[in-house]
Amino acid sequence: MGTSDSAPLIRACWLSWLAVETVDQAEVVKALGLTDVRETTWVDGVELIDEVAHDEEEPFSTVVVTPPMQGWTLVVGPYFGLPYPQQTAPVTDLCRELSAHFGKAQLFFHSEQNDGEAWLIAERGRILRRWISEYPKLALGEPFGVERRLLDAYGITGQPEDLDPDSDLAGDWAATWGDCWATTVAEESSIDPTTAAADKGSNSSMLMAIAPTFE
Repeated sequence: MGTSDSAPLIRACWLSWLAVETVDQAEVVKALGLTDVRETTWVDGVELIDEVAHDEEEPFSTVVVTPPMQGWTLVVGPYFGLPYPQQTAPVTDLCRELSAHFGKAQLFFHSEQNDGEAWLIAERGRILRRWISEYPKLALGEPFGVERRLLDAYGITGQPEDLDPDSDLAGDWAATWGDCWATTVAEESSIDPTTAAADKGSNSSMLMAIAPTFE
């Protein structure tokens, strides 16, 4: 069910999530091929999100699907974590495919432990931008929105992935992550799950499920 004003917000030390622009929760579950789908409460779902983020043995299995949130459905778990090397390429392809189906699909990774930030913005089957702060060489597309504005403010006319990592400018840019977290980009491009609750009046429940293994 929808959350109350006292319901906990989604948080995790390492928070990875997929955002799909649709309120059709069932269609997202189907498109992702999720199995063993079970309803859970918002409180238990939020707790599970943090537990899975700390699971060192099977972190890429369990995911949590939110009810509609401001026109978006989120699927949360390390499975969608761009900085995890074994997940980067397959979740990138998956997000691109989902954007072709739903119109817009996005991936985000936010660390409360200062381990970096990442995002991927896709629309209609095309990746507009992928940035993984720990792996600049994996960047795709052009910076835009809050990322571009912040680069301009620091006098960086090109792309951060082209900076000499040992330069003062690269160091200055790295220090700005507090102003350009994945949550900041998400708030501008879709929804920041760390500050938003489920839509009031929603009849959908939080779901927990098993994600398919990438081949």
